[in-house]
Amino acid sequence: AVFATLLALATAVPRPDSLDVVELLRNDRAQEGANYNTHVELDNGIIISETGTDEGVQGTYVFIAPNGETVEMTLVANENGAVFASPSGHLPVAPEPVQAIHPVPEHALEAIELASQLRASGVEWDEQGFVIKK
Repeated sequence: AVFATLLALATAVPRPDSLDVVELLRNDRAQEGANYNTHVELDNGIIISETGTDEGVQGTYVFIAPNGETVEMTLVANENGAVFASPSGHLPVAPEPVQAIHPVPEHALEAIELASQLRASGVEWDEQGFVIKK
């Protein structure tokens, strides 16, 4: 009975109307120790090109979006972190800084300056703003 139930569930699973068969056009891979190079191209427009070394990883990734646009992403990752970019313009861009409509009050500037001086002299604060005594 359990087998029949599992068989019935397996045959009831929805399947896509058509399965796209993708042809591998290029598959170049090399690795020596921590260093590697990968370049893969599929006939559906997907391209993966990546190089890794002890210093980090650089890569380019291309695919076709559902709306037909070609999307290109690049990655540079190293000891300074990871930076993603999109030469095709598909990553969101941070807004330009907004100019303050009012000047910073004098008492606030004085408090910022005092905090800067205290920090320079070695004073530290916890998450709640209390001075950490050493």
